[in-house]
Amino acid sequence: MLRILAHRLEQLEYFELAIATYEEVVKIRGEEPQSYRDLALCLAANKDYQKAADIMYTAITKKWDSRFPKIEALMTVEFNKIITDGNLPAAKYDTRLVSPMPTDVRIVLNWDSDNSDMDLWVTDPYGEKCYYSHKITHTGGRMSQDFTRGYGPEEFVIKNAIAGEYKIQANYYGSSQQRIAGPTTIYLELYTNYGKKNQHKEVITMQLSNKKEVVDIGRLKFE
Repeated sequence: MLRILAHRLEQLEYFELAIATYEEVVKIRGEEPQSYRDLALCLAANKDYQKAADIMYTAITKKWDSRFPKIEALMTVEFNKIITDGNLPAAKYDTRLVSPMPTDVRIVLNWDSDNSDMDLWVTDPYGEKCYYSHKITHTGGRMSQDFTRGYGPEEFVIKNAIAGEYKIQANYYGSSQQRIAGPTTIYLELYTNYGKKNQHKEVITMQLSNKKEVVDIGRLKFE
């Protein structure tokens, strides 16, 4: 419930309240990398880039449980954007992790319930679908590691995107978690020109039903 509250406060740009709430989540769920990631991204949104980078770096270099496979790779992309946005000195970090990673299209799916299985599906303008069992498309699209036990994030990126419309869906397999906060809520982040001066971002929030379903979330047009 605290995660839901923090996400909503951040969307409304009540950053200080959101940060305080995310800090409580870190205290309660410090064994989950998403707790640190959420806090770091909110700090960056509030332009506290140095603290955001330090927290994200801590999360990247920490060893996590096997139920969070390769989450460090996704966070490294975000870590580098924080460094670039804040014009931070990179010397204090492991230089092997510091390299800007701009992409034409970046789509990130997050959700708020543990013990839930959700898959991000992205279909490119040629009709080729990128998902957990087809992670690389002919046009260069790539899907991140599949998260089957809650929160995500799952990420689709394409460095040099073809023009056209990208269809975004979530395949929701259901949740085994007993929830007092109601049905699972998904948070989809849509970026064009991620990490570039002309970056554009949109966020879609959607509450799911409790049944298993394939959900059409939205479409991204890249020109």
